Amino acid sequence: MQIPVGILLDRFGAKILLAVGALIMAVGQLSVAFAPSLGVAVIGRMLVGMGDSFTFISMIRMVNGWYQGAKASKYQQYLSTIGQLGQFFSAVPFWYMLEALGWNPAFSIMATASLLAVLLVLAFTSDQAGLQEKHIAPSLKVATRQLVENARNPGIRMAFWTHFVTQSTTTSVALLWAVPYLVTAQGQPHDFAAFTLTSMVFFGFITGPAIGSLCAKKPQIRAFLVYLVVGMIVLTWLVLLLYPGRTPAFVLYLAFLVISIGGPASMIAFDFTKDMVSKTRLGSANGFANVGGFLATFIMMYLTGLVIDIYQSATGFSERYTVDAFRWGFSAQFLVIAVGIVFFTVERLKFEKIKA
Repeated sequence: MQIPVGILLDRFGAKILLAVGALIMAVGQLSVAFAPSLGVAVIGRMLVGMGDSFTFISMIRMVNGWYQGAKASKYQQYLSTIGQLGQFFSAVPFWYMLEALGWNPAFSIMATASLLAVLLVLAFTSDQAGLQEKHIAPSLKVATRQLVENARNPGIRMAFWTHFVTQSTTTSVALLWAVPYLVTAQGQPHDFAAFTLTSMVFFGFITGPAIGSLCAKKPQIRAFLVYLVVGMIVLTWLVLLLYPGRTPAFVLYLAFLVISIGGPASMIAFDFTKDMVSKTRLGSANGFANVGGFLATFIMMYLTGLVIDIYQSATGFSERYTVDAFRWGFSAQFLVIAVGIVFFTVERLKFEKIKA
């Protein structure tokens, strides 16, 4: 949805799309709340994801409507950090609410919260600073053409590969592989896995603003930061994968904190785009860039599981999630990272050549 949402964002502005996104999420939550079958619940969950796709890049566009330069860099990162906190509150407190109230009331309350967000967006937000300024609305044809022009820009493609190579391993682990790896393969208790995943979110409160401040003060080192973060993540994986036998808990914990830096670092992609295109083209540029990390995430998740299946089939072991199986499975991530860093470098060199 990031591509069409980006086009719509350039056409209609952030305020309208934030309201529409929250409304779609409300419909999705209500569908989940009163779903008579699993199929309907899945459709409702898809609507929640669809509504969510309107939110992030719309907020990035709104930030850039109000602020410029260093301020925009910092506030974009702060926005992402607040979003990380939302992941925690939408999981842990909601779990307690689900246990206390039951399925229908809990999801109905979530839907009500989304409807409240619609009213708040309409009442208290504006696309850009200054009442005298209005969103310039190109036609859908023009907005679509702007997407094509953005995709031809090596700087925007560099932002795509920035997101591709930074976010992917962090999100792949957080969404799918952390629990089977930590609990089944490494033998850690579920509480340790939960604490580690929660710590990854809160560690973003430290690294996110720090990265945002660096990008604001020294934009010339943004490419270096991408290489640095990717290098740190690769070295961390090498430590985990080469450690003989099961890894001590404190090493696992510290390693996952380092891996979590990729999430805040992915915001560098949007720091690139804001300096490369005008605000009227920023929606489609950010939508295009935002696809990178999620595309790489799903490739990583699939390849990791595929290699684990192949390893189990080749060895004949009854247990699927072993330390050795994950050594091979997680090694597949290096291929995705390598592809991303190569293309990031290629597009960076093209962009610097044009800029020079």
